[in-house]
Amino acid sequence: MAARPSWLSCVIIAGLASGCVTTREQEISPAPSVVQAYLDDKPTELRRHFFIAQAQGDRNRVLNDMRLGLASFGLGRDQLAAQLFDDALGGIEAIYADNDDARRARGLWVKEGTKDFKGEPYERVMAYYYRGLLYMKAGDYENARASFKGGLLQDSFAEEEQFRADFALMPFLQGWAAHCSGNDSLAAEDFKEFRAINKDAPLPRDKDNILVLVESGAAPVKTSDGPRLKIKRSGSTETARISWADPEHPKDHPGANAILLEDIFRQASTRGGRPFDSILEGKADYKDTADTVGNVALIGAVLAAKVAVDNGPRRHETKEQRKNREQAQAGAAMVGAGLAVIGGLSKLFASSIEAQADTRYWDNLSDRVQGLTLTLPDKLTALQVEFRSAGGTTLETVEVPIRRAGKCGLVWAHHGPTIPRNPRAPNSVPPDVMASPIVIPAPEAKIPVAEAKSKE
Repeated sequence: MAARPSWLSCVIIAGLASGCVTTREQEISPAPSVVQAYLDDKPTELRRHFFIAQAQGDRNRVLNDMRLGLASFGLGRDQLAAQLFDDALGGIEAIYADNDDARRARGLWVKEGTKDFKGEPYERVMAYYYRGLLYMKAGDYENARASFKGGLLQDSFAEEEQFRADFALMPFLQGWAAHCSGNDSLAAEDFKEFRAINKDAPLPRDKDNILVLVESGAAPVKTSDGPRLKIKRSGSTETARISWADPEHPKDHPGANAILLEDIFRQASTRGGRPFDSILEGKADYKDTADTVGNVALIGAVLAAKVAVDNGPRRHETKEQRKNREQAQAGAAMVGAGLAVIGGLSKLFASSIEAQADTRYWDNLSDRVQGLTLTLPDKLTALQVEFRSAGGTTLETVEVPIRRAGKCGLVWAHHGPTIPRNPRAPNSVPPDVMASPIVIPAPEAKIPVAEAKSKE
């Protein structure tokens, strides 16, 4: 009979656990001296963003690293951008590396308990993409290729599931990095992999020495439809035309249209070519089944509890009958406890599936990456990039420098500002915090030496 309180507690705890509500973490308020020391070497344009990144801590660290890494890249602060993307990739690889330890770490129970942002596959791939571009700008083509290859690996799995990698931009850049490092056989293998995904885009010629990458459009938007995540395209698609003045014939302006190398929205809304919605539909069914199992088990636990604690009048009960009854009640207690645990775990499992509808997202990312490779003389130092609407109307024309390193050069253009308008990433904190003003604490006033001594 001593077992009754313990298993009865299990029923109560299981019931309570199944109804737990996850509380989103709030922003912290570091001491002014800590804030000022952290912001001291940060770009003026990004001080409010870095302040928020510090206040939001580890929960949004990878997300803020991605946003600030891209913003720093756009400002030409390559060293800072590299540090931020390295930190982001470190956080990603702790969970999403392709090894047994990481697979165990991203299991449902652990993932439910750790709410740190790690991003959807397309966001993780793009973090590797920008890190690879930074290596290319520095002339480190071998590490650039390794980074692009790491990005392609991220595209092949999501959470506990594996999918076919189809992020064509990555093998294209792998091949280009191999081409620039002089490894033609490796480049041929990478371009063969690219061609298996993208059968239309032209491959670089052996003589090409300039890679042009043009990013346009706004980032895919995440919303939540109950427990399910929805991905939406937030703007119209754009095209780009590249032109330049021939140094030998300044009046001539050759030009070429950039080719679509990757549709980021398509990558965000599919898994290995399969619509993301249909995958989530399956998970919703799985969640419903787990929830039903939990309900049935908990009901069974309650019925077993009634049997186990039945103390009705038994005036004429024999010693043998009492012994049998107590054995039956002890058995009911064990069954009840087991059903309570199963029910509680099933309910927690169901709630963990629901918790995957995380709508935080990388908002200064682009919608598309277009590009082409060219053969240009060293005398040429910049290209003109003309952004066009889907209807062909010119939206903006910018001059972009050619960054040469080794035998190759890189031209990178991003339509619109890379600095996020809101220092807080979308849905990164509860709505009331999202709307709160951002006030960086002023430096603490220094006490004059004479005054300090008088106080002593």
